[in-house]
Amino acid sequence: MTGDGLVQVAYLHRHELSNSFHESLLRLVTYDQVHAQRVVASRRPIALACPSGALPDTRNTAVGQWLDETPHEWLFWIDTDMGFGPDTVDRLVTAADPTLRPVVGALCFAVRELGGDGMGGRRLMLSPTLYVSGPDPDTGQRAFVTRWRYPADALVPVAGTGAACLLVHRSAAEAVRARFGDRWFDRVRYNDGRLISEDLSFCARLAQVDVPIHVHTGVTTTHHKMVWFGPQDYSPPADAPPLESYDQIEPDPAESESSESFVDRHFDEALLSTAEGLGRRLRRGEQQLDA
Repeated sequence: MTGDGLVQVAYLHRHELSNSFHESLLRLVTYDQVHAQRVVASRRPIALACPSGALPDTRNTAVGQWLDETPHEWLFWIDTDMGFGPDTVDRLVTAADPTLRPVVGALCFAVRELGGDGMGGRRLMLSPTLYVSGPDPDTGQRAFVTRWRYPADALVPVAGTGAACLLVHRSAAEAVRARFGDRWFDRVRYNDGRLISEDLSFCARLAQVDVPIHVHTGVTTTHHKMVWFGPQDYSPPADAPPLESYDQIEPDPAESESSESFVDRHFDEALLSTAEGLGRRLRRGEQQLDA
C-alpha cells in the first residue's frame, strides 16, 4: 500500500460555495468522525482559490500539495457546487482498489448547452459524466463520448469521467507524474485541434500510463446549476390524472361568477374598508383637537 489509508479532501473555490456543498461536507465529516475516520484524521482540506481560467494549474497545485506534503493514500476531489451523501468517501474507498480500481468517480451529471432558446436564455440538457472512447457524433473523430445508459448501482469501467466527485489513489497520481511531470490536469487536444477539458485530459494521461477508471453509479450526487425551464423540459408525473379528467371538471353555473364581477365586488369591498378606516382616523383626529 502506498500511503496511510487516509483520504485528503481537495476542492477549488472562488470564495463562494453552494449550500448543498457546505451542508454535505459537514454531514460527511460528522459521519466520518464516528465511522472510519479516514477524513478527520487527515490534514485539513486542500482548499485553493481558483481565478477564472486557472482551473488546470490550480488542480495541479492541489495534487502536488497532496503528494509532497502529506502521506495520505487517497485524494477526494469534490466541487463546491455538488451535493453528496455523508457516506460518499467510505463507499468510494470500499469500491476502489489500489491496483484494480485506483480511480473511482461518483455518478454525476453535467449540463450541456444545446443553443439559444429564442428568449434570451439557453436550451440545456443533462448528461451523465461517464465517457467512452468512440467517434464524435459531430466530427467523426475519436473522442470522449457520453455513455447515455448505464447499469444501476454498479462499478462501470469508463474511458473518462469528471473531477466533480472523484477518488484518486496515490499510485495513479505518481504514475502520471513519472511520465508527464506535474501536469496532471494540463489540457490536451484531440487530433483535430479541439481542446479537451482539464478533467478529461487527466483521464487521457491515466490511460497512457495504464491506470483504469471506474464510475460507481450507486454513489449519487446532485449538481447545483443555473437552468432555464420551458415546455420542452416538462413531462407530467407518471401517476398524474389523464388529460380528459381535467376537461370534466367544470364550474357549477349556479355558484360561479365571472372574473370581472369577482374583481369588481372585492375591489368595492376593499375600497369601502379603506374609506371607513380613513373616516375613523379623521374622527379620532378631530376629537384630539377638541380635547
